[in-house]
Amino acid sequence: MIFEEPSALRRRISEVTNREALRQVNVFEDTSEFMSIDAGDILRLSGNDYLVTGHAREGRFGIDEQIKFWVKTSIDLTTGVKKIIKMNFREMFNSRIGETVFRCLRSPEKESEILRKMHGHPNFMQGQSVHDAAGNIVRIIDFISGPSLYEYLRQQKMSHEEYYHLELSKVMQLFIRSIKAIVHLHKQGLHHGDIRADHIIIKNKADAYIWIDFDYEIDYLNYDLFCLGNVLQQVVGKGRHSLDNIRLQPSNYPYFNKTLAPADMSLMFRHRVSNVRKLYPYISESLNEILMRFSVGATEFYKNVDSLLEDLCFLFPS
Repeated sequence: MIFEEPSALRRRISEVTNREALRQVNVFEDTSEFMSIDAGDILRLSGNDYLVTGHAREGRFGIDEQIKFWVKTSIDLTTGVKKIIKMNFREMFNSRIGETVFRCLRSPEKESEILRKMHGHPNFMQGQSVHDAAGNIVRIIDFISGPSLYEYLRQQKMSHEEYYHLELSKVMQLFIRSIKAIVHLHKQGLHHGDIRADHIIIKNKADAYIWIDFDYEIDYLNYDLFCLGNVLQQVVGKGRHSLDNIRLQPSNYPYFNKTLAPADMSLMFRHRVSNVRKLYPYISESLNEILMRFSVGATEFYKNVDSLLEDLCFLFPS
């Protein structure tokens, strides 16, 4: 609902925040100038008021302080429920996997289509797309409580050997379900476009893995597949393993015999190790062979996500 009267708006803000509202509250119906929208402001969208509480932050590669000004954290003033509001921000750049160069385009239309087609699917973030007063596409996303898979793997205090024998099978079962969700998405003629370990949220500790942030449109058919391989390396390795990690934290690699070749490295990230069995030799050869299909030294790549899924389901039957 909309709180037209300023006094009613301030009163409702006080109710949901448990603190006194500012005397002057800025209301935005046009989100074009999203840099001007800050905490304490109101977004009036599609017949509803949302209190902006802050800006989302980019956690990729550990850069936790990078602010995403086009993504606001908010509270739905009608229900008091947390929401993530994503505004119309477009960017385009080229990236590379091996010798393949492809284009990345941030597309609110593409994410809106996935929200619509994956409505009710337990492995995808849920929300709706609306238009603001200027016609911009705005996505209003349900907030998901829980750590990302990236955070979960980093927070594990046990050794890798303990993780491999005690936790990997459980983590893999949930990850396999999330891969099945990507297969389902592909069958709808869509793709995620930005598959990363920090774009999987673990809901209710271990209830489900939820895919978030799929507004990148990629003109490379197998991009999702290679990104899944990158996440799989982290699932098996209990995180990322770069050459710097090995050099700076040798105590984490008691079995490493200091023999790594260019062929052992990730095709997507040449400084990360794909041949994780060289770091942890108790990893099964068959599982490591799957990881090596995403390495610089791979002689045969997976053709699609289905073929990767088939091999993982064989090693980790439900």
